[in-house]
Amino acid sequence: MDIYGSVTYWIFKPEAWVIFGLLLVVLDLVIGFDFFVLPVGIAAFIIAAMIYAQSALWFGDFMVFETWKGIMIWFAALSLASVGLIKVFLQKPKEDQPDINQY
Repeated sequence: MDIYGSVTYWIFKPEAWVIFGLLLVVLDLVIGFDFFVLPVGIAAFIIAAMIYAQSALWFGDFMVFETWKGIMIWFAALSLASVGLIKVFLQKPKEDQPDINQY
């Protein structure tokens, strides 16, 4: 089997995660999903940085990602965390808008 056709090969490449993150951020900005896929793009950038840090031995002998499943779990957790952070910091407070249900 060709190694470049394997998903496992590309999942451990930080460049692939940067491209994936850029595509998601540009898609969110161009199509206007109202921050729908932006948190997932941010999580992809963080995963790329973590994979690069692991390959450069910034963590020493500690292996953060041993399998592709670990990367996917971290990606899902970081996506959820970035959704929460964007919701807290970028969402407008509801006090500014009048409640349409009050008569």
